[in-house]
Amino acid sequence: MPAFTRTAPGSTPDASTPAPRGEESEAVGRDAQGTAPVSPSRVRLWIPLAVCPLIVVDNFWVVWMERVMAGPFVTTISLFGNAVFLLALLLLANVGLRRWTPRHALSQAELLLAYSMLAMSAAFAGLDMVSILIQMMTHPVWFTNTPGLAKYVDHLPKELIVPDAAVLRGFFNGNDTFYQWRYVSVWIRPVLVWTGFTTLLVFVMQCVNVLVRKQWADRERLSFPLTVLPLEMTAPEGRLWRSRLMWIGFFLAGGIDLLNGFAFFYPSLPSIPVTHVNIQPMLTEKPWRAMGFTCYSFYPFAIGLGYLLPVDLLFSCWFFYFFWKAQLVLSNAMGWDTVPEFPFIKQQAFGGYLAILLFLLYLSRRSLAQIWRRILVGTSRRVGAGAPPDEFDDTREGMSYRSAAICVAAGASGITAFFVWVGLPWWLAWLSVVLYYAMSIAITRIRAEFGPPVHDAHFSGPDSMLPTALGTVGMDAHQLTALNWFWWFNRGYRSHPMPFGLEALRLADRTAANHRIFFWGVMLSVVVGVLAAFWAYLHLGYAMGVAAKWRSGTSHAVQGYSRLNGWLNNPAVANVGANWALAVGFITSATLFLLRVRFFGFPFHPIGYAISGSWSINLVWMPLFFAWVVKLLVLRYGGLRVYLQLLPFFLGLTLGQTLVGCAWSLFGLATGIQTYSFWGG
Repeated sequence: MPAFTRTAPGSTPDASTPAPRGEESEAVGRDAQGTAPVSPSRVRLWIPLAVCPLIVVDNFWVVWMERVMAGPFVTTISLFGNAVFLLALLLLANVGLRRWTPRHALSQAELLLAYSMLAMSAAFAGLDMVSILIQMMTHPVWFTNTPGLAKYVDHLPKELIVPDAAVLRGFFNGNDTFYQWRYVSVWIRPVLVWTGFTTLLVFVMQCVNVLVRKQWADRERLSFPLTVLPLEMTAPEGRLWRSRLMWIGFFLAGGIDLLNGFAFFYPSLPSIPVTHVNIQPMLTEKPWRAMGFTCYSFYPFAIGLGYLLPVDLLFSCWFFYFFWKAQLVLSNAMGWDTVPEFPFIKQQAFGGYLAILLFLLYLSRRSLAQIWRRILVGTSRRVGAGAPPDEFDDTREGMSYRSAAICVAAGASGITAFFVWVGLPWWLAWLSVVLYYAMSIAITRIRAEFGPPVHDAHFSGPDSMLPTALGTVGMDAHQLTALNWFWWFNRGYRSHPMPFGLEALRLADRTAANHRIFFWGVMLSVVVGVLAAFWAYLHLGYAMGVAAKWRSGTSHAVQGYSRLNGWLNNPAVANVGANWALAVGFITSATLFLLRVRFFGFPFHPIGYAISGSWSINLVWMPLFFAWVVKLLVLRYGGLRVYLQLLPFFLGLTLGQTLVGCAWSLFGLATGIQTYSFWGG
């Protein structure tokens, strides 16, 4: 069997390694593995507008899956299953267009733009973004009888909340309709304010993506593993769909989901359990019970994604998972866990993220200096015939480097000013915004380089780290309430929007498409996606009642306001132990970086150290372990050739479970009943 993908000699088989870019970069792109030239792809300007109605439908579907039903929780995975499913439907529709009306058929770049817009917009409809925001906008107004909640309303700007409890009666209880002017007129102002805020928040991210794209994609040749599947799905030659190994993997994983779906309705039928099983109830003896939530699973899609990851990162993910569990067990055995939150795993992991970011800045210092000189000079001119190529030519980027830098500075200042208006002192608002974007860049880099299946980093935002590091003594109720507004977009980073923006630019580059159309298409999807998420939440909320029939329709707001109540009732000084833990995490991660530079083949990766300290790794450590074993054996005994030959099988595992699992969800949406969930986030 011929190799499925082509890789340049000497390159790693761990991802899609792009070929060096030269003078031809403006005329040609690369194939899905970034190694062979492809013809430029057209992107018609009406495509982004045509995707917008699909965004509305998709976000409705996501809210139904993740809030009304018990999964699947597609936006808690790095590769959104709903976006992959809709891309497959578009490909199927495109077959008919090519046959009957070829001039209306979509090019590869247009398909990938649609995919990028759907993925970006779905990030706001999932568990971690707009749904938490709506809860925070309504919870203290409706539950005023709950001790401690009534006093927060006085500290909340009326432009950011829904201040009328009568408007919220149907929203929480159901059996009502949102489409009444007395409801719409109250909701419209905070919805528009928060839509503007979110758009500015992501716009800054996209401008940062413009500044780092060339360095990460072209100079460092990062792999972007999460772009491999959509690129292969849409490749014009269709080699993925002609691969027998892909269909074997597809039917294996999809068949398991099909069987489990029927067994969900008819328990007498056999099933093949692959979803995670919590073993915490079995751990009843001291000190093993200190391990907390611990589970095993056999998710085929995670094994498929893991096959794309480097061997050392796969090893580090499951190794450091048990490293953190060992800390919990040892702390309990020694009696150290009498100190609240000891051994401060979140702080250690946060220190690891900061070390990752600082090392990235150090390694990119020369490139950043050249970009800075380009910013001072302005947009570069196109290279003439015979002239050496300008390595930092920005004419093909989403915007010029100078414009991007100005927008980053202005946008970040606008976000800071927003929180000053809400009630934070300027220095704390500035520090919080800087830390948020630092975490955003670190997570985006992690996805670009390694593409892990999960990267939630729960409770690691500035609103969680700063009160612990600095203490809350000396901060009044107004300031603490303002800081608590970071909760809705910092509770977890599972569906963080910044990586999707950079991956969209990567997809544009791989198809030689216009970066600016992708840039502004993604920004359009942000606006439409936020508004669609609000609409879906309100439409379903008034019909069913978020406190009546929804799954965790109020729980995330309870967490956020309970934390705020703790700050106000129990002011705390700086937690010295947590600060030491942050320093330990930083030093550990920095040491791992240095050892990897000093010793070739050093197996412990600092990124594995950082991402394995959060909750979601519980769900995928075992599939990543299986992927590590398989990939290690394949590379050791088969080499690059066998790795590439087997790649379509593992892509088929991911594709099969994703498509069949999402199909069960659509069946549930059509019938109004709970169906089998292939992923429980």
